[in-house]
Amino acid sequence: METFFLIGVSFLTSTCTAIIGMGGGIMLISAMPGLLPAAAIVPVHGAVQLASNSSRVLLGLRHIEWRIFWPFLAGAILGAVVGSRAIIRLSFDYLPLYLGAFILLVTWVPIPKKSFRLPGHFAVLGALQTFLSLFVGVSGPLTNAFLVREDLPKDRLVITHGITMTATHLFKILVFGFVGFAFTPHLPLIVGMIVAVVLGSWFGTKLRGHIPEDRFRKVFKALITLLSIRMIINVLYIS
Repeated sequence: METFFLIGVSFLTSTCTAIIGMGGGIMLISAMPGLLPAAAIVPVHGAVQLASNSSRVLLGLRHIEWRIFWPFLAGAILGAVVGSRAIIRLSFDYLPLYLGAFILLVTWVPIPKKSFRLPGHFAVLGALQTFLSLFVGVSGPLTNAFLVREDLPKDRLVITHGITMTATHLFKILVFGFVGFAFTPHLPLIVGMIVAVVLGSWFGTKLRGHIPEDRFRKVFKALITLLSIRMIINVLYIS
């Protein structure tokens, strides 16, 4: 039952991300605690989100803003190298608590739109986002905080965000493989979820121009908030 539930959620969250360019990864990881071992949440989520983001990018390659991606990629490599040395010290017992708190933070705390004009800011973003994603799984809202200042058209924003997240999740999987995480026991679930997110990317791409974005974002924000509170309560209750 858990497998079919997560596959269904994967389709819905990938569809949502293809429509508005953000939020799907947060919603998916919010639904995973309690259905997977805590230590498997971030790497399994990373494998699925790699497929989700890369499939969305393949459907819109012409919209990639390469001047943003290349410095981001250089920073992501650095973030992965540093993170690989730190992650072996992480305890996963309270991971859902950290996830819930982090998701509520990025969902509700306003991010200034005029504070990211740093030299090499996309390289800094790549390093910070990749490092952070190893511990909390989701860091896409950081990218959007940077990209929103670039005044990109909607398709270019969605696809450029997708390729930065593709790099982030790819390095995340490589790091977890390097430190010894066994993906094989979770392979059937991962394959099912990947099929679902690819279909969701295709479906969401078709819907992108037909959905009122403001209303969609409000509903999405409410769902993410409820799921985050659920994660925090579950950890505190068990403890």
